[in-house]
Amino acid sequence: MKLPQGLKYWQAWFMRSLKEGSVGIWRNAFLSLTTVLLGALILFLLNFIFAIKFFTDYSLKNLESRADFTVPLREEVEVFALDGLKNKLNNTYDVTIDIWKGANFSTFSVPARLHIKFNDITQVEAVLETLQKLTYDEVIGDWDPKGERDFVNLVGKLMEIRSGTETVTLWLLVLFISGGILLAFNTFRMMIFARREEIFIARLVGATSKFIAGPFLIEGFFLGLLSAIIAIFSFIFILQKITVIPAGDIFLYLWENIFSYEILSAGFIGSLGAWIAIKKYLYQRLS
Repeated sequence: MKLPQGLKYWQAWFMRSLKEGSVGIWRNAFLSLTTVLLGALILFLLNFIFAIKFFTDYSLKNLESRADFTVPLREEVEVFALDGLKNKLNNTYDVTIDIWKGANFSTFSVPARLHIKFNDITQVEAVLETLQKLTYDEVIGDWDPKGERDFVNLVGKLMEIRSGTETVTLWLLVLFISGGILLAFNTFRMMIFARREEIFIARLVGATSKFIAGPFLIEGFFLGLLSAIIAIFSFIFILQKITVIPAGDIFLYLWENIFSYEILSAGFIGSLGAWIAIKKYLYQRLS
């Protein structure tokens, strides 16, 4: 099948840029290696933060699947008042409510209880405060909420960790993007400065900007790509050595949601840094 003329041009441009960009990486091997390792370090730390964020959410979901408590009811509770409490909880919160009947044994008795199952663990504290209101004193029996309060404190600490992790993740993303662009820019600024005469001669004989910039853009993409691959494999290696966390679940989360975007983003940022560095030499006045 014959390719259209325009597609042939871009194919030739890409193949030439790929060839020249690969040569450029080897020509500046030490600088390229340093850039790749620094980029990999940034991405490795970013993966670590993503893993902590997932582990916090994972812990909250595990707690959520077991988050329930029972509250004793008064012996002769009014059905109307009990229904009012149930409607209040069902309409306001994401909970599942059951009434457990009381039981009498030879030496002790268990009163009827209100069993509350939480579908959203963030609502535990609000539900607990609702049950402690004087409005429902005629429904709720003698009850010491100390154990439930300890559970609320645990949930609160996990929520603080998750909130802090999300903030750190956001700032590290900003750091990665800005630091990655700056890293690629400085790398290619040094490379281009050493090859500025080549660029000058190419412009002098009529080479287009995309013809000159192509190899540098491909080179930047490859450097970002290599950084991401090294960071990913390094993180997976470290993850295998840690046994106190669900490493398999963390890996699946990163594999399905992070790694592919990380590779593409790293390549794009490498190309963007290269473009910013070479732009000056493409459009400055020939003299």
